[in-house]
Amino acid sequence: MIDHGFCVSLYVTDPNGLILEFAVDHPDVEKIDAEQRTTAHTDLARWLAGDHTSNNRWR
Repeated sequence: MIDHGFCVSLYVTDPNGLILEFAVDHPDVEKIDAEQRTTAHTDLARWLAGDHTSNNRWR
């Protein structure tokens, strides 16, 4: 399992070799989504300017 902060994912490989992801949202997903929507343009501009620090504060 991997905790991405905004969700938790479980990765498994099926018998055909395909990797499947099962994900469950964080309990505060609506709050996280609202915050990310307000900072999206600023975060993108920061990233394009070369600052590649994470914007995932929930991990």
